[in-house]
Amino acid sequence: MQLDRHTQADQHLQNLIQRARYWQQLDQKIKHILPANLRDHLQTACIEDGQLIIHAHLPMAAGRLKMLLPVLLPKLQQLDSRIMHVQIKMQPKNPPAERSKNFRITPDALNHFQHSAEQLAHHPQLAQALLDLIRHHRHQPKP
Repeated sequence: MQLDRHTQADQHLQNLIQRARYWQQLDQKIKHILPANLRDHLQTACIEDGQLIIHAHLPMAAGRLKMLLPVLLPKLQQLDSRIMHVQIKMQPKNPPAERSKNFRITPDALNHFQHSAEQLAHHPQLAQALLDLIRHHRHQPKP
């Protein structure tokens, strides 16, 4: 990894990267133990005072995991000896932000693109791309 090359001089950064890799690997191992239908709904957070903290994104996943903990705890403890208990916390995923398209090309700029397209007879693909762009933006409804 290229990041390794840049972190050789900084011990703190190396430690941070090692910890991040450890948590990523632990999360993958834990998800491997879990039933397939729960894996996407849970995220390993940390181990704090002997408690493995797992974030559940859905109440259904949290409830199901709580029911399975008596069977899963010994397997989880084999992954990391610091795990004594498991605590499940709700951490809903944020819905993706709605993207709005508010980009507009001014009529003057479209006229300049038109002029450029007319000058590009020696690059017909580029000229066609400009004409398609012009046609698309001239026929867009105004907000």
